Amino acid sequence: MPNTIVDSHAHLGWDSFQEDRIEVINRAFDSGISQIVQAGVDFVSLADCLKIADDFPNIFNGVGLHPHEAKHWNADSADIVRDAFRHKSMVAIGECGLDFYYNHSEREVQLQVFREQVRLCRELNKPLIIHTRDAWEDTFAILKEEGKGELRGVFHCFTGGPAQIPTIKELDFYVSFSGILTFKSAKDIQCAAPMVDADRILVETDSPYLAPEGKRGKRNEPSYIWITAEKLAGLRSCSVDQIAVSTSKNARELFALPAPSS
Repeated sequence: MPNTIVDSHAHLGWDSFQEDRIEVINRAFDSGISQIVQAGVDFVSLADCLKIADDFPNIFNGVGLHPHEAKHWNADSADIVRDAFRHKSMVAIGECGLDFYYNHSEREVQLQVFREQVRLCRELNKPLIIHTRDAWEDTFAILKEEGKGELRGVFHCFTGGPAQIPTIKELDFYVSFSGILTFKSAKDIQCAAPMVDADRILVETDSPYLAPEGKRGKRNEPSYIWITAEKLAGLRSCSVDQIAVSTSKNARELFALPAPSS
């Protein structure tokens, strides 16, 4: 087994893990995963995510509203985010951003709620976990306008290509690759993978979604992250050990994670 590795984005509190959540988590740690960051998508599931982190000290959390859920933002939402950071597992705001592919929330609502969450990142000095789909230019514009050069964060589950990398470098953001990287159709993503600076690259599963090649059609889980790491190593002409070491170091720096507990 290569070095241990951090899964920088998962959703272990979701119903698809209800029957065997503990087994999935133990399997993840047994496979060499040292830490997992759960991204928040709504406020309804926040308590469950915090409970998982209470039970497993190497699991951490983000809090925020996914663009699909942006329509639920209200006058109390910012305080919910602020209050969540009283919990020791809370390390980031998000995932949040823009999704103009599905438009489950109105575009203007998505834009405003994303701005609100970017402002909270600056206020609380926390990193941002970004979901963006079919909305690159608007996403970049809001990060520049509201971030004022003071933000740090990650484009999770990167689905762009070489065209987006220069602006991401200008923003000094991280790029996280999911199982999509292994798909035969993901040529643009694969071309972009070697362009990301070594100190700005992460890996993730986005469990339970986006199982990598060899597991397609199955529920994704954190232990599958090694498949993505192997693909990334091949694209960057380095070893899996190097990917494990660098992406784990990057995740700990971005999210200010402590050393893994035994």
